[in-house]
Amino acid sequence: MRILIISHKPPYPPVDGGTLATLNMCLGLAKAGNNVTVLTLSTQKHPSSLEIIPNEIKALINFEIFHVNIKTNILGYILNFLFSLRPYNIERYINTPFKRLIKRILVNEKFDVVQLEGLYLYPYINTIRKYFKGTISLRSHNVEHQIWLKLADNEPNTIKRIYFEFLAKRLARVESAISDKVDALVAIAEPDRQWFVDNNFTKPTITIPAGYLMEEVTEELEPVDFPAICYIGALDWLPNVEGLNWFLNWVWPRIQSEIPEMEFHIAGRNASEELAERLITERNIIFHGQVANSSAFLSRCPIMVVPLLSGSGIRIKIVEGMYLQRAIVATSMAVKGIDLEHEKHILIADNPDDFAKAVCTLIYNPDLGKSIAQNAMEYARKNLDAIELANKLTEFYKQLVG
Repeated sequence: MRILIISHKPPYPPVDGGTLATLNMCLGLAKAGNNVTVLTLSTQKHPSSLEIIPNEIKALINFEIFHVNIKTNILGYILNFLFSLRPYNIERYINTPFKRLIKRILVNEKFDVVQLEGLYLYPYINTIRKYFKGTISLRSHNVEHQIWLKLADNEPNTIKRIYFEFLAKRLARVESAISDKVDALVAIAEPDRQWFVDNNFTKPTITIPAGYLMEEVTEELEPVDFPAICYIGALDWLPNVEGLNWFLNWVWPRIQSEIPEMEFHIAGRNASEELAERLITERNIIFHGQVANSSAFLSRCPIMVVPLLSGSGIRIKIVEGMYLQRAIVATSMAVKGIDLEHEKHILIADNPDDFAKAVCTLIYNPDLGKSIAQNAMEYARKNLDAIELANKLTEFYKQLVG
């Protein structure tokens, strides 16, 4: 099949969970025998170019990268609040030259399916529909409004909380109306698919988890000194920042009082000055910033923590950690959408005492950690292989196209 994937941020470089989920899906579809073209925006926050994409990836996927200047500021938020009905985090991606590029590609090339990577491509659906008569699919990474509702629930600042609630309402309206615009929904997590079905989505749907393509870690890296734990995540994504701050404020002190020599290795890009200063100055925290290879970073530390309080979809970093045979401690929010068994594949904890106790248990009982990590790896290889999942998605699209 010929599949055009349109994304608001480039899948390469895979600098966060969302870009890695897109890249693995694109590579999986290509390796499953499809002809895959990726049309993507490149922004200041997520820059890319053909020159930095490895030749082995370009041999599998055709890339069209459109560079656009997207700035967010207080004035933009205010003007959107007063004079627009669209959510600001969708409206900021509207770009007329990008619409013209979509038109040119659809007029000059033939596709069976156009797949939109997330809700932020919503403003381009009318343009796509005008020049493409085939199947338009929305791949939903999250139920976006649920993220902002949860952030609002946990936000102590009144002004921010009111704005988050306002944004969530606008996003929910778009998500409830999306069935009229597209022909199919591909959800990353089953709870997300069910939300759309329960809220007016009447077209065909399927759940295809975010898969993983195992890559060899070529760098020769020494493991970190034991005992140590690690965390990786984009530090400009509010749910990650919220969860990490919760861990640092409430869980980390409990772990340190139990195991004073414990080290905490943190990797993530675009941390605010305030957060970066905290990570650099606090005792026994080693802040690596953005790392070139997430697999290499995770492979150095046997225990991974995922303290997420808000969000939906599937955390692709958990999938990566499972493939790399890490013992993982996570909140129930972080594992939402993956059918993992507590104390078999992962340790799940939702309050500071339980989370700290789970981490310390793995330190004191390394055999338990090895058993959990082994079970997690076996589960991931059986259920979350990107090529197998891409084959399933291909069959779904074939049935739609006829």
